[in-house]
This record gives sequence, C-alpha cells and structure tokens, in this order.
Amino acid sequence: MTLSRRHFLTTSAAGTAVFGLGLSPAFAGTPAMPDWHLGYTSAPAGGFDPAPMRLVFGKVPKGLEGCLYRNGPAQFRYGKDDFASHWFDGDGMIQRIAIADGKAVHSGRFVQTNKRGIEQAQGKFMAPGFGTVGHPDFPVTSADDVNAANTSVIVIDGKLYALWEGGSAIALDAATLETRGVKDWRDDLAGMPFLAHPKREPDDTVWNLAINGRNVGVYRIAADGGLQSFGLLNIGKAAYIHDWAMTDRHLIILVQPWINEAFRPPVVNGFEWRPEEGFQFLIVDKNDFSNRRWAQGPARAFYHTGAAWEDADGTIRIDAALYKEPVLGVGGGADEIRGDWKGREARFQSDLTQIVIPPSGDARLIETGHDGDFPQVDPRRHGLPRRLTALMTGQPATRPGLSAVSVHDWETGTTDTFDFGASRMVEEFLFVPKPGKQDEADSWLIGPVLNLKTATTDICVFDAVRVSDGPVCIWRGDRAWPLGFHGTWV
Repeated sequence: MTLSRRHFLTTSAAGTAVFGLGLSPAFAGTPAMPDWHLGYTSAPAGGFDPAPMRLVFGKVPKGLEGCLYRNGPAQFRYGKDDFASHWFDGDGMIQRIAIADGKAVHSGRFVQTNKRGIEQAQGKFMAPGFGTVGHPDFPVTSADDVNAANTSVIVIDGKLYALWEGGSAIALDAATLETRGVKDWRDDLAGMPFLAHPKREPDDTVWNLAINGRNVGVYRIAADGGLQSFGLLNIGKAAYIHDWAMTDRHLIILVQPWINEAFRPPVVNGFEWRPEEGFQFLIVDKNDFSNRRWAQGPARAFYHTGAAWEDADGTIRIDAALYKEPVLGVGGGADEIRGDWKGREARFQSDLTQIVIPPSGDARLIETGHDGDFPQVDPRRHGLPRRLTALMTGQPATRPGLSAVSVHDWETGTTDTFDFGASRMVEEFLFVPKPGKQDEADSWLIGPVLNLKTATTDICVFDAVRVSDGPVCIWRGDRAWPLGFHGTWV
C-alpha cells in the first residue's frame, strides 16, 4: 500500500514551515545537495539535547513504553570538502527515543572514541578504516584506536554499549548517553573484537563473536553481564562476517566467499570474491565446541540474518537477505556522502531467503524474490521456531535508500507491505512485544523514517500483522538525524 494523500496531509502539517523550527545550520545541508542528502549530512558536534516529539498522526497504543536506541555514522565531512571515504567509517552517534505516557522524547550523542577525539581536534579525517587509507601520522597501537563505534547497540543488565565490527564494545550511560569507556569482558580479552550483532536467548543470555581473520572467538555472557565463557573456532579462511545466527542448540557461522587475506587499510580493498568456493556454514554445538559440522550451499553474499531455528528432525532454518555478489564494496556510500547518486545496478538486488540446512548434506535456498535488507524478528523467538520476518524494502529509482516496511510470513508465503513513497527514507524497524502477550503476531513494529518533505525524522509504529494498514501512530520532532544502521528496544 502506498501512503495515501490523507496521510501526507495529516503528517506534513509542518510542511514548508519546518525551516522556522530552529534546525541546526550544520545539519541543514547545502543548497547544492539533493533533499535525500539530509540522511548523509553530519550531525551537530554537540549532538542533540533531549527534546519532545509531537504526535502528528494516530493514537499511541496502550502499553507502548520503553526506549528505542539507534546507532549509525553521523560525521561525514570536515570543512568544505573533506568528505568521509566510506559510510562505514563515520563516527557513531547514539539516538535515544524514550516513550512513556504516550509521549516521545529524542536525544542523541556522539560516542566519544579515541578516533573521534583526535579527528575533532585536528578538524579532519585521519584514522584508517574499512574504506579509508588514513593519515600516516594517526597513531595506531590497537584496533580500539580506530574504533568508530558506529554500527549497533545492545543493553545488558541495564548497561548500554555501542558496537563496531573490529573493536571493543564501548559503554555509555543509558539515560544521558555519556560515554563511559571501553568494555573489557575479561582482563585477558582486553581489545578483543565484539561483533555488532550479538544474539540474545529468551533467558537473556547473550552470545557474540570476535572476528580475527580465520579465528573466531565466541562470547557467552550471563544476563547480569558477567562473562560465562570464551571459546575459539577456526573457520579456515578470513571471510567477511558481519552477522551470524543461532538456534536453541547451535551456533551457525555463515562463511561467505568474500575473503581478505591481506587485511590492511582500506580494508575493503583487500577483499576478493571467490564464488567457486560457495557459501559455507559451520554448525557448532553450544555446549561442546568440538561437536561441529560443515554444510555447503551456492555462492551468496550477505550482511544480515533475521534469526534461525531447528525443526524436530534437526533441520536448521535461517532467514537472511542474500545477494548474488557483495554490495557496498569499494567506494560504498562515498558517492552518497558527496550528494551523488548514479542509480541502482540490478546485479546488486537482494533476495529474502530461507537457508535450509538438513541434518546431513548440503544447504538449499528458498528464495522469496523480495528485495530488501535489515531483517528483524520477534526478540522472544530468537533461536526458536517462528513464522514472521520484518524487512525494509522499496527501491525508489530517484534516490538511494529504502521506502517500505514489509512483513513476510514463512508459513503462508504471503508478504504484507506499506510503502511510504519516494519522499521517505525508511530505516530498520524492530519488533516490540505487546504487554502480556506471547504470540509473535501480538507485536508492534517501531522505527525511524526520514521525512524529506518536512526535513525531520519521524518515529513510526505499525501493528506487526497489519502493516499494509499504515502506521498506527507517528511522532515528529523539529529536526532530522543521519540514517543509521541498527538499534535495540528496551
């Protein structure tokens, strides 16, 4: 369903008056930039102080209370023409949207990393990174010297952490977003990477990976934040691993044939696509790492999984957004940061896919044909059988980014979609269980939408099984913030 004219009129009342709302000049973009560049414009250095958002559409569902935390790069330029070299290398900013008593309050703060401190002082980009060569004078003694803390967030035992691929988690105050410092889960694990996609079991046990070339570390963290164990696996090749999966009994490491044996900045330049090696899956018993097996599938690239579960006969099912070859490779996001859009290439379309791994033998793929990414599931069902997967979809021809929210039902094979249209840029939406309910269908979806008509970021809420009906409610502040990557609901 496309956003109706009534929705537009109702939610765009501020319309042309938005420029009278005190938007920061540093974030207003430049006249030469297209409207969508608002999503790639640096946020104010001091962040965003807490400010109420207005309910501009609908009625707030009873029982919807909590905090939505989001993370993503928010420093893209210094001065007139010193642009970031890659979207993945911008400094992380945490957005906090606190919802209580039907009201929403937004605040945002940069994570105060070593990288950000040096670059802010110098007024230019200096650190090497995923797509950045770096300045020869930038001091690097460990991965945390270049930690951008820009990819995701997690809350463990009430403590908020900003996450990045190659370095430590960084602790922040969950209310003020003040940076507390690097988190060491154990003294001898100081500086060990902590992947941006940890997995949480229904009992709040958290599992995560540490990627270091062919070696993969495995964290197991108790609900109280204490490290229960740390183990090591060897996957045989230095594959790009951004996400992974787990069931109630197994960890599944998805080894795509995108390999980097050199690993020097810019890191992305060292990757080689080797489709002849196929897509491999290492399946490891959670309680006995020596009990493991491999499965093989056709070559695919990926960034994100939804989740995984096991059938009664031991068949493993994983949903993921798969690509025929890597996307956002060399130069990924660099054009958009400069306000340039060359259009989409058909070969870079994704496909929401269920990977089916039998108890023995090769994996097979059930492809839906739905082009999108950022799959999400009910957090109560991580590792357990389920049927629903949310996916951000919609590919406007005139700009980068996504425009629609979809929910796919694996049991019926149907997909429910709401498309905001080209004037909205949709970010990741999360499942939020309704209080006192147990079924995954009894959930809301909540997420940010960059509104190009009003130059603001809206927070939209859907009923998870009636997405095509449109948002249940929409909050809007008096400002926009850059497009982010991932978030969590608490």
